[in-house]
Formats: sequence, structure tokens, C-alpha cells
Amino acid sequence: MNNLEKVDNTFLVTARKYRPQTFADVVGQNHITRTLKNAITQNRVHHAYLFNGPRGVGKTTTARIFARALNCLNPVDGEPCNVCESCKNSLESRSLDIIEIDGASNNSVDDIRKLRENAKFPPVQSKYKMYIIDEVHMLSTSAFNALLKTLEEPPSHLIFVFATTEPHKVPPTILSRCQRYDFRRMEINDITRQLSYVAEKEGIIIDEQSLFAIAKKADGSMRDSESVFDQVVSYSGNNIDYSSLTEALHLIDEDFYFEITDNIFTNDINKMFEIAEQITKKGYDYVETINGLVEHLRNLLSVKATKDATFLQVSDPTKLKYIDSSQKFSTSDLLRIIQYVTNSEGQIKFSSQQRIRFELMLSYLASMVNSTNLSAIINSIKSDQNQTESNISTTQPKVQVPPKTQATVAQSSPRTTQVNQSPNEMSTASSKTATAQPKSPLIKAISTKVLQGKWDDFLLDKANVDNRFTTLNQQKAEFAENKVIIHFTSEIIFNNYNEMIIKKNLKKILDEYFNGNIQIEMILDKNVSSENKIESPKPKQISKSDSNPELHNKVMEIFNAQKINS
Repeated sequence: MNNLEKVDNTFLVTARKYRPQTFADVVGQNHITRTLKNAITQNRVHHAYLFNGPRGVGKTTTARIFARALNCLNPVDGEPCNVCESCKNSLESRSLDIIEIDGASNNSVDDIRKLRENAKFPPVQSKYKMYIIDEVHMLSTSAFNALLKTLEEPPSHLIFVFATTEPHKVPPTILSRCQRYDFRRMEINDITRQLSYVAEKEGIIIDEQSLFAIAKKADGSMRDSESVFDQVVSYSGNNIDYSSLTEALHLIDEDFYFEITDNIFTNDINKMFEIAEQITKKGYDYVETINGLVEHLRNLLSVKATKDATFLQVSDPTKLKYIDSSQKFSTSDLLRIIQYVTNSEGQIKFSSQQRIRFELMLSYLASMVNSTNLSAIINSIKSDQNQTESNISTTQPKVQVPPKTQATVAQSSPRTTQVNQSPNEMSTASSKTATAQPKSPLIKAISTKVLQGKWDDFLLDKANVDNRFTTLNQQKAEFAENKVIIHFTSEIIFNNYNEMIIKKNLKKILDEYFNGNIQIEMILDKNVSSENKIESPKPKQISKSDSNPELHNKVMEIFNAQKINS
């Protein structure tokens, strides 16, 4: 940093003492300073400029540098020399050609009329007469209207620079006649570099963690950060550490938030009450504490998601702590915690018993079950269920089942496919054939009435999560003990479900839902209405196409098959 103003031994606040005096000194606004320098060197200077941005980011400072550079007698690459007579007059605030006006206190139409009268006269000593109007949005509507004509057709020697934090309050007629420059909020790294430079010049020792704390406190404003810096120096002297800084600014130590998340991980409710007691004794605001906790959790989530600390605006030692702490939680855990804390913030903010609600929030966080434990609980439940089913199956009487045999009987429409045991034991139905399977023992007897009553519930549950069951809901269904008979009117849908039983474990899904060995019989009958009606079982009629009853009975006997009345 060069060309900074020199002052005597009288104390001058840091924001004034280290105010930038050239475009190169301006921090974090390179997109603006470069454009203005090029406009000067290329002789493309506009007659009106609007500088917009948050407080303390250099709007008025840049306007002053721009005014000096335009009127400098010895400019270098668009920069003012700050040593010529014109520059000295401007630096010492005695230039007759650079007029600064506070828009908040000179906002009447009469003030603007005076400005218009004076603007007609050419500059006294310089090339341009420049008006810098700060907080221009505070001008009244009449004042803006009075300014409009001069702004629309100004004399060649006149330049306006308007500075504002609220450009939406400036009339569009004014905005359309200005070049607009949007100043950025200061990045934390830019602020820390500038503060480090100031500390070095002033002979002040300050650690990196303290620099980041001041920069975060300033919330994007360089002027605010320098004011906070002066405050901390007044408290700590020329040797500033993080401990004294937190006392001076009444900040919550970062280690405090790490302690909270450690207690969440260890489920230590007792420690949470001790933390709440510390918050109360030190007089910290509960809502501000929660805001700090949310930011802390966000940092953990960022490290967990990206697997590095790139997106953290903290010191390097603190980044290492975040990397280590993030290993204790899963992404889903952090999202659940963040959601609960943000929901609690509004409740605590408007509560008449903030301390109690704050303690309850911390206690709930400490009692949260993490996703790893949830998985263990679910696996334990499944293991117990499998053990119970295994015990039940071992107590069932064994039934002798003949060896697996397969026979195919030619039939005319309707075509049926019957599933008795499992998808692996069922043969794929051919275009006009039916497959018979040997009868298997039932794990649990499910009556026709129970099947009929729960069938609609089954379809409703499954249709919400599995679109394979949507078309099944449109078919007619009949029931017998441990058996579902489905009538299909479409051969395409029939074939799809026939394949699904084999490949998609439809039978297994039914068995699990009804907790039994469910037999499935599918019938292709284009004459049946495709409504999903629940009817009582009807006596099954022997098809006239069974031209050989003796052969039919013989097949039934070989496979130990059951004849289902329908």
C-alpha cells in the first residue's frame, strides 16, 4: 500500500488514516477501479455515475480518487499523482471544483436549485467541476425532478457521482442517465489481508484467528472492520490474542460450538445443561448463540459433503478442527440437526422463557439417535423377526411332498397360470398353455375372508410406491384359502405379470405382505370385465374342453394338486 496520507502524532482512526488514496489502494473492487482508469486514459468519461453497494466498501473513497484523477496535472495510467496542486487541494478538502453534498441533509428542491445555478459556472482551477452526492436516495421527489434537466443535458465541464446503498429508491429517470457501478461486499480474505497490513504498519501483533473473527464481525464492510480493530486494540494493547478479543467484543468462542457438537455425538445431556448455564452467566443472547451454532453446523456439513475445507472462512487451525469433527457425523445426521436447530430458533426468539426452551433444544440434540444406531436397531429387529419365523417353521409338521414334476396340459381360452410355491419353481407359461405345480405346505392358513378384506389395502399400499401394481389394480380378483385368482382381459398385461412372477418376485412380495404362502393363479379371459371386483368364491366349472376327464384326474393325482372351487 503506497501513497497513504501522512498525519501528525494526533490519533486518527484507522479508517481515515489508511483510507486509499489511489485506485490501486482500493481493496476488493478491481472490476470498478479498472473500468474508471480505462475511461480516463481512453478519454471516455461519462457525465454521471451511480456508485451502489453496502456500507463501508469504498463508494465515496473511490469517487474522491476518481475526481482527483480527472483533474490531476500529472496522471500516471489513470492514477492521480497526489503531489500536484490540484491533488493537494482535493486531499486537504479545499478544492473549489470538487463539491461533496450529503443527500440526507440537502434533500430539498431549493438545495438542488442552488446546485443547478452553481453548476453553470466553469471550474476555477481544474478541468472538471464534480459534484459527489452521498446518500442520493434521500433526495425528495421534487429535488430529483429539479436535478433531472441538468443531468440530462449537462455542460461539458460538469460530472456527477451519486453514491447510495439503496438504488431502488432512485427514480428510473435518474438511473437511466447514469453509468451504474455495483460495489461488492468485502470478502473475509480481503479484510484480513488489509487488517494484517495495518497491524504490521502500527507494530501490533495479532493472530490469524483474531483477524478472521474481526472480519466476520464486520459483515463485509471494510470500514466496520477497521473500527472493530481500533476497539480491540484499545482493550488489548499492541498484543492481541483470540481470548482477549472474545472478551472485548463479547463473542462466543468457536470452541464452545465444538463442545456442543461433541456432546451431541456422545449423547451427554448433563454437559448440555452446563453449556446453557455458561450462556446465561456470560450474558450471551440465545438467538445469536443459535445463529452461531447454525453457521458451525453448516461448516461441518460443508466439510462432510466436499471432503475438504475449501468453503470455510476460518483460520487454518480451525479448518483442521472442522475436518476432524466432521468425521463423527453422517450427512443425514447433520441435515437433521440443522433442520431442528433452525426450527427451534423461531420458537426461542419469540418465547417468554428463552432459557428453558434453549435448554430443551440442547437436551433434545444430545438425545438424538444417529443414523448408524438407527441402522443397527433396524438390523436387530430384522434379525429377531427372522429368528421368530425360523422357530415357527421348525415347529410345523413336515409334509411329504412328491418330487418336483412338470406337466403341460393343452387348454382353450381362458388361459391360466398357477403359482404355488416360488418363482424359481414355476415354469414360464407358453402362449396357450397352463402349468400345474405340486401343492406345498402353508406357513400360515389365511382364510378367504381375510384375503378378500386385505387385497384392496395391499394394492393401495403398493401402488403408492411401485408402479408395477397400477395395472393389477384394474383386474378382477377372486379368492380362496391362501389363494388369489386374477382375471386378465389383456394378453399383454397377462404376459407382463406372468414374467413378473418369475423375475420380479411378485409372489415373494405377496407372501411377506400377508405373512403366508400365497398361491397365485392368473387367468387370461378377454370376456371378463376389467373391473377390480371382490366376489365370493364360486364353484369352479369343469371346462367343456376337458375332453379326457380320466387323463385330467390322473395328472391331478400325480402332482398331488388341489382343485380350487371358483
